[in-house]
Amino acid sequence: MKFTSLSVLLVAGALALPAAAQNPWTNLPTGFQTANGYADDFESYGGVVPPHMATHALDAVTYLPDVEAWCDIAGGSGIGAASGVACLEMGLLPGSTNYHDVLNGLVVGLDGTSAGADLWLDFQVIDHGEETDTWDGVWVSDDGLTWTQVSGWGAATSTWGAMDDMNISNTGASTAGQFYLLFAQDDNFPYGYLDGIGVDDLNVDTTPPPPPAILHTEVNPANGHTYHLLEVSKWSEAQAAAVTYGGNLATLDDLAEHDWVALTFGNWGGVQRSLWIGLTDENVEGTFEWVDGTPVSFTNWANNEPNNSTANDPVNGEDYVFLYPGGGKWNDLHDTDTSTWFANLCGVVEIPGSGGPLLNVTGLVAGSTATIAVSNATPSGLVRHGYSPFGGGPVITPYGDLLLSPPYTELPAMSADANGDASLSIPVPAGTTGVVVWFHAFDVGSLSFTNGISRTIG
Repeated sequence: MKFTSLSVLLVAGALALPAAAQNPWTNLPTGFQTANGYADDFESYGGVVPPHMATHALDAVTYLPDVEAWCDIAGGSGIGAASGVACLEMGLLPGSTNYHDVLNGLVVGLDGTSAGADLWLDFQVIDHGEETDTWDGVWVSDDGLTWTQVSGWGAATSTWGAMDDMNISNTGASTAGQFYLLFAQDDNFPYGYLDGIGVDDLNVDTTPPPPPAILHTEVNPANGHTYHLLEVSKWSEAQAAAVTYGGNLATLDDLAEHDWVALTFGNWGGVQRSLWIGLTDENVEGTFEWVDGTPVSFTNWANNEPNNSTANDPVNGEDYVFLYPGGGKWNDLHDTDTSTWFANLCGVVEIPGSGGPLLNVTGLVAGSTATIAVSNATPSGLVRHGYSPFGGGPVITPYGDLLLSPPYTELPAMSADANGDASLSIPVPAGTTGVVVWFHAFDVGSLSFTNGISRTIG
């Protein structure tokens, strides 16, 4: 059981620390390293803390130094690093039997003056059995007094693995000048024995993660909207990608649309998938809103949900909604791309019908003949189209995004009839069963792209 004598005030996602005694991180670095391009594997220090770092090994109640708190940058336990020998280790002193709550932290001084863009953090991490505590995780501060959490340790596992694509510039703390990056841990058993967090191979730069690619595309016959299934990603990454694809994460207006999405994408490719949708209460806790502004008139929550659990994100809780695999009941979750309980978190993008040209592909079976069809094109006009087995782009053009990844193949152009309908039959090579192919078309008369389509050859 844990005890604490100090209260923590949560304000706007940050730890507000009006009294100096409430801030345990009083030992700050005396130097700063350039943030963009910063890389650190702890190997060069020989266990000596450099000027741009500061360690804290504290009693978790009093915030006073504790000789049995373990905050070591040499990998001194001998348990092992992600690479090389050295790494950051945080926990109770290895081998101690005096089990009590300790608080550890490494503060790194960085300077983002020349970055000119958001900064992104990647690193390796291992979790030896950590329980969730208020200070656990990665934090940012621009003054060393008020700290904002970037992430907890919820995505860490019992083997070394990556925690990556963390935007450390969108937390509210400024990274445009000198700032502090904190890795913190609070628990009561020795490092490597039931508790402890290890960190290695830090990397900070201005390269954002690529948007999650489109895995599959379908048009809902009930509303004519195009839906894209995305690769595994965080909710925030999926929503950002949805905007670039011309829509938002899906808005489920009724049970019919809900069931169509769950059945179409929940087990796509024979893989059970948890599906991010566009419902969130990130603006006001407990008030769920669709990201496209549609009023909430239909919900399908699982039992005892939403519950805003703080187990994985003590500051923000759970603000984003996904559909369970199978029946598709709804649950709220923190912004993550990995979960112990919910595998394959994939966004579903919805692109409303615009009255423009609409692409469909049918009969895509190896050794057979497929039909590519476009409706609502310019009457008697020309339709260009092609395919790619390498992905759904996007490739930026003056007329919008081409949803084919290079190298792609352009097929013979189609001529639309007086009603704006065009089609072409093409042979599908034998021996191609299981290959995923992306299709896209362009109506020359209106200078507009159709929806993109992905199909798996049967």
